Amino acid sequence: MYFIYTLRSYHHILLKSICLVLLFLSINHKGFAQSTLNDVGFNGQFFISYEYDRTQDVNSNEFSIKRGYITFRKQLKDRLEVRFTQDVTIDQQGDGAGDIELRLKYALANYSFNDVGPFTSINVEAGVVHRPWIDFEQDINDYRAQNSMMLDQTNIISSADFGLQFSAGIGEELDKASRRGLNSNPARYGSIAVGIYNGGGYSNLEQNSNKVIEGRLTLRPFPDQLAGLQFSLFGAHGKGNLSESPDFSMAGTALSFESARLNVMLQGAQSLGDSDGNFIIPETNEPYKLRGWSFFSEADPFGSPIHFTFRYDNLYNRDLNQIAHRQWIGGIAYVMENRSKIIFDVSRQENEFLNESTEFTRFEVVAEIRF
Repeated sequence: MYFIYTLRSYHHILLKSICLVLLFLSINHKGFAQSTLNDVGFNGQFFISYEYDRTQDVNSNEFSIKRGYITFRKQLKDRLEVRFTQDVTIDQQGDGAGDIELRLKYALANYSFNDVGPFTSINVEAGVVHRPWIDFEQDINDYRAQNSMMLDQTNIISSADFGLQFSAGIGEELDKASRRGLNSNPARYGSIAVGIYNGGGYSNLEQNSNKVIEGRLTLRPFPDQLAGLQFSLFGAHGKGNLSESPDFSMAGTALSFESARLNVMLQGAQSLGDSDGNFIIPETNEPYKLRGWSFFSEADPFGSPIHFTFRYDNLYNRDLNQIAHRQWIGGIAYVMENRSKIIFDVSRQENEFLNESTEFTRFEVVAEIRF
């Protein structure tokens, strides 16, 4: 197999810019260039799996690279940082099916501001940036190795996109003892994020001239008594990423809890269409009305590296009166100090749209490697 670079026009511009920067460094003083390169932060994350799928008609098994991320960071000034994350995956469609693809997941400049009133740790990202909800959800559900988050997996919203995002904490940071076990923003009263995006996600070209606005407000009601408990409101509004520009709007709520021994999230959402433009009536391009909910839990009952996980997703098409997506995943994980994991899980997935339906049971071993 060989690498196929599927970076679109924006990506080409970005890569040319990066090449110009590297050329500039190479022709400057050797010591300066070496010092600059030494200051570049680097980390990676790969999901390597063995999967056995069982359906009514066919059983299959394979070794696979489910996903891989390689991230470079560079602090340009006191408040300005750039980040470049490459996304390694296997092409599942078209003539290139089976080939390893290398795409951009994030390519952004992040500028941090002074605190303003109750808002702390204020950041503005520009480029290929985070989107508010999935970024927060993955702070609670650290098991992306099993599958992407429900609203991302069903293409309702994406985890990253071309655009601009503002994020901040609400209140000063919690003390060290209260922050133990927390992965989300440690601000005392919660956090906020809002942005404007192309809408189709980081791996899709923009198909229309509309933009999607997405936001999240998270509140921590009991910062002293129960710091891990948070309540979130989130939503998005715009058009589906098709030339026909079908309507799209989504609103949801979530209750989450974080600690060193237990992480839980329960969320529900209603949506008119989706950001990809998949859930539309073919004859009229009118969006379907969707309703979904998801539950995730990770428990460490023995204070050991052995953790237990369970997740259930359900997306219902209210117009067609049918389940569009249903999934459960149960797993046992050996979690290392840097959150690298070896996971054994069993999952069941059912998908139905119009007259097409798929369902399968998967037995899987995943090694999540972080470095």
